[in-house]
Amino acid sequence: MKPIRLIAFLICLATPSLVLSQEANEATEPTFSGPDVIDLLAGGTLDAWKVPSDRWHVKEGSIVGYTGEKMIDVPEWLYTKQRFGDFVFTCEMKLTGDNRRNTGIYYRANIFTYPGNRNIGRPFEAPSGYEFDAAFHNPTAARNFTGSLGDWYVRPALRIFPDQAILNQVYKPETWNRLTLRARGNRLEYWINGVKIMDYVDHDPKGSREGVIGFQIHNGSVMQVEYRNMHVRPLDP
Repeated sequence: MKPIRLIAFLICLATPSLVLSQEANEATEPTFSGPDVIDLLAGGTLDAWKVPSDRWHVKEGSIVGYTGEKMIDVPEWLYTKQRFGDFVFTCEMKLTGDNRRNTGIYYRANIFTYPGNRNIGRPFEAPSGYEFDAAFHNPTAARNFTGSLGDWYVRPALRIFPDQAILNQVYKPETWNRLTLRARGNRLEYWINGVKIMDYVDHDPKGSREGVIGFQIHNGSVMQVEYRNMHVRPLDP
């Protein structure tokens, strides 16, 4: 695996101007305007999404995924109907529940039958492709999965972690966090609350280049995740 190119400074947390340019400072969080920006909750409905169960609904301008009061047996994903290759995406996310709670933004995802593992002893549908992980965040831990990059169900050895000191400064447990990503060719970049935490080039030819975007509720936890202000803008290859 190639090393992460980490940003060694924090950029301004104020809302940036509505500009998206490849000529801009590469540390600057992309923002969204123009006719090609897609609102993934347009009209306040789930029309843009494939809804797997009644665990997902819209409430007060947010998509809510809730396991219920009991843990679910297998993880579950809400996927976009539209597929994306090169794009920028942003949303605000709030994750609550027990200390095993786990969600993530899956992208360039393609659905296949995963054979199961030691925790889940039966096959289930899962996504290939990348994840912007958003698990329970413990600021005292040496390493958190929050903000990490992976392709868990196809390439489990791929796990790239952001700088934990920067992560602890910018991530806000128990409340809303803005998560932004840019996928352009094999270069993958992540921001949390305006600060760049990930800049990774995936040289593996198995890396996905196109697919759907998905949100996850995880097995093994009683949890709720909320997503709002979700926008995606396709980029020219």
